[in-house]
Amino acid sequence: MNPSSPPPPPLAQVETRTGQTIPLVWIIPLVALLIGSWLVFKTWSESGPTIVLTFKTAEGIEAGKTRIKHKAVEVGLVESVTLSPDFSHVRVKAALVKGTEPFLTSGAKFWVVRPRLTLRGISGLGTLVSGAHIEMEPGQGETQREFSGLETPPQVRVGAAGSRFLLKAPALGSLDVGSPVYFRDIPVGEVLGYELDKDHNGVTLPIFVQEPYNALIRTTTRFWETSGVDLVADASGFKLRSSSVTRLLMGGVTFQTPDTLEESPFAPENSHFTLFKNESAVAEGSYTHKLIYVVYFKGSVRGLSIGAPVEFRGIQVGKVTDIRLEYDFQETAFRIPVLVQIEPERVSEITTSGAKAIRDDSPQEFLQTLIKRGLRAQLKTGSYLTGQLFVEIDLLPGTPINLVNAVDSIYPELPTIPTSLDTITASVTSFLDKIQSLPLEGISKELHETLKGTNRTVNAPETLETIRGAAAALNEVKTLLKTLNLQIEPLASGVKGASGAAALTLKQIEETLIKVDGLIGPKAPLQYGMVEAVRELSAAARSVRSFIDLLERKPESLLFGKEKEGVR
Repeated sequence: MNPSSPPPPPLAQVETRTGQTIPLVWIIPLVALLIGSWLVFKTWSESGPTIVLTFKTAEGIEAGKTRIKHKAVEVGLVESVTLSPDFSHVRVKAALVKGTEPFLTSGAKFWVVRPRLTLRGISGLGTLVSGAHIEMEPGQGETQREFSGLETPPQVRVGAAGSRFLLKAPALGSLDVGSPVYFRDIPVGEVLGYELDKDHNGVTLPIFVQEPYNALIRTTTRFWETSGVDLVADASGFKLRSSSVTRLLMGGVTFQTPDTLEESPFAPENSHFTLFKNESAVAEGSYTHKLIYVVYFKGSVRGLSIGAPVEFRGIQVGKVTDIRLEYDFQETAFRIPVLVQIEPERVSEITTSGAKAIRDDSPQEFLQTLIKRGLRAQLKTGSYLTGQLFVEIDLLPGTPINLVNAVDSIYPELPTIPTSLDTITASVTSFLDKIQSLPLEGISKELHETLKGTNRTVNAPETLETIRGAAAALNEVKTLLKTLNLQIEPLASGVKGASGAAALTLKQIEETLIKVDGLIGPKAPLQYGMVEAVRELSAAARSVRSFIDLLERKPESLLFGKEKEGVR
């Protein structure tokens, strides 16, 4: 080191400070983190539940656009739309707003609102502008996050005033979802849907009846199906009933509560009722006691169908339930068993005083008593237009009890009598058999020979000569009577009247003979009776000649009569 050089400057001293704050460069990230965390927390705290909806098709649904609404208020948004693994349906994932959790239960319903044209009218027209959306309807039940969407909107919304009932029917018929329910032709409700029973033997239809008409439903209320046109062809002919166009297109259900001596209680909600086919079936279904009998007919039963009435003197007391054809190997003959159902409750039993009768015997025993008194079954024509037959039972004392007594039959038997047509057919057949047994060929030959002999007799020259002679004799009688009329002119008026009557009679005879003479010819088919008439005319001419001879000898006999023998 050079001693003459200046000394080096002193080294800088580093000062260490404690307690300094975070640099400003970290403040911005920290603020952003805090804001982000707050937004995340706020979003998480304000976000609602996420649900999954399944539909058959995604028509009208778009991710990020399709809204979920309830009563026109937005409650959610569709986040994604995907296909199910088996491609059988679509899965729609949607986020709902906070506060909807209590309503997401097993009873909640979701469906797509889009324009629809049905028989009940047009709905969803507002979606033509705003687009389709998913409608939500809250329900009750257990909490749930995955739902099956409805393909059609529900008919009755939650909160509607009214009651729900269930109808049991053998078949759906003309009914459909939305078919109206009527009371005295006033629409008071509608059919909510239909479901096949578990045993596959019928259909259950839930219906909704609005207030205050739901109070009309009693435990004895009867429901039946109605349609626009009801055409029935039975033994009594054709029956046509028509109604409104709405019923024609959609069908409908009508109910009525019968009047009873005791007021029936109100029907609770979800009560079960039987749905009858028509109003006539309601009356038939009210008879619970039924007797089953079998009747056997030998002739044709064409025109007899299942459901045909069984009548007693024009009043229905039952119906036909089955018709079969059987072959008896022992008798080598066919037989037709017809199963009939008789409803004894249709007959009111009274005493001579008018009070209701109390019987000790059963209806079966009473019917056996009637059979002994002449109760018989017979086929009769109910309508000649349709050819429908029905079974008529009546008391016919004196008729034989014709029973088949089939050993394989499990039902009691009613005796039958032949139909009127069968009786007439048998009579005609018997008459034709008798005619066929006559010797018609021999009779025809004898008749032919007789006619030939008569023809020879009538056309014989002697017969013609006799007739001409009789005509000439009558001409002479006519001339003689004219002369006699001039001679006895002074006689009494009574004699004139007698002679005039005689002249008129002879004139008629003359005219008759002239006509007969005009009909006589060599080929005229006259009968043998003409010969006898000619003989009688000859006798009459001889009598006239005798009378004229008497007048010539004794004209005074017209005044004084014929002298008695021994008197001068």
